Amino acid sequence: MGYKSEVLVNGEWGSNSIVWPDRASAEKAAADLYLRWMLTLGHRAVEVDEKPNRPTWDEWVAEHGLPPRSVTL
Repeated sequence: MGYKSEVLVNGEWGSNSIVWPDRASAEKAAADLYLRWMLTLGHRAVEVDEKPNRPTWDEWVAEHGLPPRSVTL
C-alpha cells in the first residue's frame, strides 16, 4: 500500500507514476507539483493499492535535491 500525489487541473485530478511510502511524503510532493504545474486548483495525497517506488520525500530530496522551479524556453 502506498500514496500518490495528485493535482487538480481543469476539473480533473491528475498524477504521475510515483508511489510514496507514506501520506506525508505524498502530500509534500503534491504541494511541490501544485507550485510547479500551470493552472492547478488544488492538490492532495491519495492512498493506492500499489507498492511504493520511492523512499520518503525527505530522503528523496536529500539525495536528489528539490525539483527545479523554473524552466528556460
